[in-house]
Amino acid sequence: MAYIELNKVSFTYPGGAVPAVRNLSLKVEKGSFTLLFGASGSGKSTLLRMLKKEIQPNGVLAGDIMIDGKPAEIAKSEKIGFVFQDPENQVVADTVLHELVFGLENIGLPTSEMRNRVAEMVHFFGAEPLLHRKVEELSGGKKQQMNLASVLLMQPDILLLDEPTAQLDPVSAREFTNMLVRLNEEFGMTIIVAEHRLEDFVAAADKVVMMEKGQAVYDGCPEDSVEWLWDSGRRAYIPSLPSFFKSVDGEGQIPLNVRDARKWLQQCQITSGKEKIGGTSKDPGGKESVLRAENIHFGYGKDADFVLKGLDFSLEKGSFYALLGGNGSGKSTFLKIAAGIYKPYKGKVLLNGKRMKGLNNRESAGKIGYLPQNPKLFFLHDTVGKELDETAKQWGRKPAEGEPILERLGISHLRDSHPYDLSGGEIQKAALACILLRSPDILLLDEPTKGLDAISKERLAGILQELREEGKMIVMATHDVEFAARHAVKCGMMFQGIITSEAEPKEFFQGNFFYTTMIQKLFRQVPEYGAVTLEEAVKCFGIK
Repeated sequence: MAYIELNKVSFTYPGGAVPAVRNLSLKVEKGSFTLLFGASGSGKSTLLRMLKKEIQPNGVLAGDIMIDGKPAEIAKSEKIGFVFQDPENQVVADTVLHELVFGLENIGLPTSEMRNRVAEMVHFFGAEPLLHRKVEELSGGKKQQMNLASVLLMQPDILLLDEPTAQLDPVSAREFTNMLVRLNEEFGMTIIVAEHRLEDFVAAADKVVMMEKGQAVYDGCPEDSVEWLWDSGRRAYIPSLPSFFKSVDGEGQIPLNVRDARKWLQQCQITSGKEKIGGTSKDPGGKESVLRAENIHFGYGKDADFVLKGLDFSLEKGSFYALLGGNGSGKSTFLKIAAGIYKPYKGKVLLNGKRMKGLNNRESAGKIGYLPQNPKLFFLHDTVGKELDETAKQWGRKPAEGEPILERLGISHLRDSHPYDLSGGEIQKAALACILLRSPDILLLDEPTKGLDAISKERLAGILQELREEGKMIVMATHDVEFAARHAVKCGMMFQGIITSEAEPKEFFQGNFFYTTMIQKLFRQVPEYGAVTLEEAVKCFGIK
């Protein structure tokens, strides 16, 4: 008997016309590593929550869910750990230390054992400097790491994770993935993770499940999933390395990681007859600066260290700037200052040559649209449609103007849905729809691809490109190096409160070891070809 078994399970949210999960049957073996993926709203989060009784969603459930041969309703709570998609949903205490011990106190663990577990976990995560910090002061990525530590302190047998790396920088995401692999291999922990960032996880998993409209349309091993996705026309979901392999008619076993892909590439014996990538520029340069930041200093509280320490920034007309950097490096803080939400302690922000502090809120908000990292903060009304209509009224637009935007984002069917009932990707798109309806000149987007599936990312890229052609400007704080490499005009690296380097994507990512694409890692040993994106790599092989 499988360790976790779902037999013809269906689930419908209250008032829902269509089940979120439909007639789903799935088996997960003890000690396995299962990857769930699929479009936003396909049922991944609902499926995970149904496995833990304390957070099972409210609605109509049909079918059987068994864990270790027993109904899920009587499974021991501490044996099933859950890391939420939105780290804010998991935080209950005011400081990191109190958050870590909260679960241990609830199960009545002796003080000596609590201290031992916490000490071990804090050392493992390198979290000593954070112990007495306020949770609200942490970046989204740090909160997520803290949430995982809190769950692991309970020593669960099953670990369920809902897009755990969505807010982690590339280095932290790789460490996080390696940690899960270690928990799975060394401690036999059964892991089920729902993710959109498949580059690392598809190589770590031994079972892959694709969700589509509440059903499991594929259930098998990672290598076979690539073949199935390719043949079924779902190629956008294939990570870049196996997609490159399939695109050039590679022979042999499909590579899922850089090591195996490099072995295959060496066997291909690339010669000078292959096409090298030219150095065409995405940015013609020489345009006027519309948004400038000069010598910006900012910190949270009088006694706190500065988060931004003399930051300078310039955004040119029609540009698409991707801002990268580690969790807590100040990316989100800078976007809030650029949007006029925070005021710098020192320095100035200029919009069209005028200081931001000289503009009234209405004037600056009309020119700058800001999408926060947590889009739930954006909503005041109980349906997406009402929020959109109120936005139209507030900014002198017609409510009908919102419909084409919903269509472009693929969320027209969510107009009557409550924002908090949406998946992470869906609520991200709903908030973006409200911002686009205002038609600001500058878009400040904090992790806009977080929670988005591959198809939704392509839609977003198309919209951003259209906006650029209309003369709009975009600044995007992101950990999504693949998206930035393909679509940004300029990339900048934030470190210790300043932008330490900036360049066009090709030059920017070619010089990096960690903040770079999987394709660049593959071609690092043949740098003369200069491939950074999948499209460039395929072009190296003469395939248009």
